[in-house]
Amino acid sequence: MTRSEQLFEEAARYIPGGVNSPLRSFVEMGQTPRFIRRADESRVYDVDGHVYIDFVCSGGAALLGHNPPLVRKAVLEAVQNGLNYEACAEAELKLAKLMVQLVPSVQMVRMVSSVTEAVLSAACVARSVTGRKHLIKFAGCCHGCFEAVESRESSSEVSFLCGCDQWALLAQYNDLSSVELLFEKNKGQVAAVMVEPLAAHMGIVEPEPGFLQGLRELCNQNGAILIFDETVTGFRLALGGAQEYYGVKPDMTVFGEIIGAGLPVGAYGGSRAIMEQLAPVGPVYQTDACNGNPVAMAAGFAQLSAVLAQPLLYENLAREGEKLRAGLRELFPQYTVSGVGSMNSLLFTAGPVKNASDARNSDKGQFVRYFSHMLENGIFIMPSQFKPIFVSGAHTERDVDLFLEASAEFLA
Repeated sequence: MTRSEQLFEEAARYIPGGVNSPLRSFVEMGQTPRFIRRADESRVYDVDGHVYIDFVCSGGAALLGHNPPLVRKAVLEAVQNGLNYEACAEAELKLAKLMVQLVPSVQMVRMVSSVTEAVLSAACVARSVTGRKHLIKFAGCCHGCFEAVESRESSSEVSFLCGCDQWALLAQYNDLSSVELLFEKNKGQVAAVMVEPLAAHMGIVEPEPGFLQGLRELCNQNGAILIFDETVTGFRLALGGAQEYYGVKPDMTVFGEIIGAGLPVGAYGGSRAIMEQLAPVGPVYQTDACNGNPVAMAAGFAQLSAVLAQPLLYENLAREGEKLRAGLRELFPQYTVSGVGSMNSLLFTAGPVKNASDARNSDKGQFVRYFSHMLENGIFIMPSQFKPIFVSGAHTERDVDLFLEASAEFLA
């Protein structure tokens, strides 16, 4: 029995399913999760001495790779001053100022401890602004949930609601008519539309031309708040996120762990008028002892500062991502390879994939075989066919070559 197997057997006695996130479970892959001992640059190392090229990248948060020197230095300095204060600290101000500088639609930002808190809080703020209850979201988009809901229109594997289930209305991604219909059926009751501007939890699915612009127009016409969940795309797709990349400004934006370089953190921001709905200046009360945690803030500021110091970073990430996609398309011409910039996906379906219904057609059994082969050949990806394959600033051309070589061996 391997050390990972021993640890998992013990973990299953103390932790539900042996994992603290169902996304880490290998049960559907017919395997035991690998227990990671450390991570550095583009590699992760498990407790059994195996080394993997990591294309999980801490769920995309490790934009520069694991343990970059500037971030490590900032974290160590912050830790020496204490782990948390439950008080104001300069680190949260520095990061907030930088985020406002970089993201076109954000004038103010509130730091929280997780994406789920950011999503729930953003929804509460939108309801306060509009005086309405309903939230439109999209099948296949994931918004940092604590409750998974299986609907008639999408598999629970690829669709999550944000904890406001009784008020959530489900539309189809890339289908403006489904959104129009919900606005018509719930006239004057929709507070917000929440969307991943680039869908990243049903494979990578790009918004079709006019889709995001259409959402912007529908929200304007109906007095609703447009919320972009940029947990994955924020600072990864571009410095200004997907809203900069696609040229559409939301009213509010949700950010994820990338603003803490992978440490537990989330944030949401918007215009001054919207964000001043929050206490102590407004009626929406949200608090947590770890909001603006000084260690996470220091890590995030260091990572974003390092990104600013590398003007060719996004160009390099896009080049590596396109090399990966081109190689996979050549190897798997019958399947759907998609992606933008440093985010990629391979779905075992003929496609095209435009929404969650299309994504469900992917052959899960084929992915299980592919996942197992890649893991055995030193390639670490998420045990879910719908999650992105990330490249980071630490990945080299050789890392991408090794990924493609392992994929070619899978076909052989």
